[in-house]
Amino acid sequence: MSYRVEYLSSFYADITVIIDFLEDYPKKAERIFQKMDRSIGYLKKMPEMYAIYPDFPLFRFIIVEDYLIFYRFIEERNLVEVHRILHGRMDIPARLHMDQI
Repeated sequence: MSYRVEYLSSFYADITVIIDFLEDYPKKAERIFQKMDRSIGYLKKMPEMYAIYPDFPLFRFIIVEDYLIFYRFIEERNLVEVHRILHGRMDIPARLHMDQI
């Protein structure tokens, strides 16, 4: 079975921040985004392959270098929602909590 992957606006906002941050490091940016794209691509066939985030069990997460990609798998809708990409040094629970308000 193939699942649909949707990207939320918060995901696009995070991508913009990462692009700005890595502007002076184009090779690093390319490497990271290729890894992210490949990892997210796996969700189309295996959405439960990544671990549940313990502080927010609503989300699963993918680790790509210094970043964590947060997503929800909604099985009854055959849907994967990609919510956020956050740097590992951020206060991740606070950021995810802001999304829940």
